[in-house]
Amino acid sequence: MKKIAPIAGFATCVILYTVIIIAAIPYSGQQGESYSIFNHFISELGSTRFSAQHFIYNNGIILSSLGFGLFTLGLAQYADTKTSRIAVRLGVISSLLCVGVGLVPEDNRIPHLILALSFFSLMALSTTIFSWSIWKEEANPFPKLTALHGFTIPMAFVLFMCMPKGLMAIKRDAGPLFERPEIWWLPFLEWVIFVTLTSWILVISVHMFLLQRGNNELKMSEVSMTNS
Repeated sequence: MKKIAPIAGFATCVILYTVIIIAAIPYSGQQGESYSIFNHFISELGSTRFSAQHFIYNNGIILSSLGFGLFTLGLAQYADTKTSRIAVRLGVISSLLCVGVGLVPEDNRIPHLILALSFFSLMALSTTIFSWSIWKEEANPFPKLTALHGFTIPMAFVLFMCMPKGLMAIKRDAGPLFERPEIWWLPFLEWVIFVTLTSWILVISVHMFLLQRGNNELKMSEVSMTNS
């Protein structure tokens, strides 16, 4: 798992970025509008009504969620503390919820919303706890800067939850007549959460590789000293 974890982290992000681009390019919304990160939710790319590549997107979410689960399990191999173990358990549960997000597209509004909010909540809590472990526990080998990076995820989530939700009800009632604002902060902040999370996964994955290399060099040095 220790060697698989960083690969899973990179694969998770590559899959996500790829399926998002594939789904976003041909997307045509209720008013025939193109997709924009400034006023469309991420999950709208999985809509079976408006996203031509919804099948690719939704299956990509499922696949990347499994990769996120492997990445999260691998964190325990690098930082085995009481705090980090709690974070890992929460992270694995959140990855399973994310599988549900892919299985239940946004057309199924209530169950999808429950799954998505549950995923974001547990994921934000998991990254907060693990980042706290990095910051406070000497047994956690990741650099302190990665903790500061990790703390941006729950900060973005709190901002997202504090945003007014009134436009969502108007969108639901108005249907095709709903005119999206040029910048709708609620979906845009969802994208901010996505960017902070995936960039953190990539940074942690890089440091996993560096820790592996450091351990290998240390072992080679010990063998060399023993032989001499």
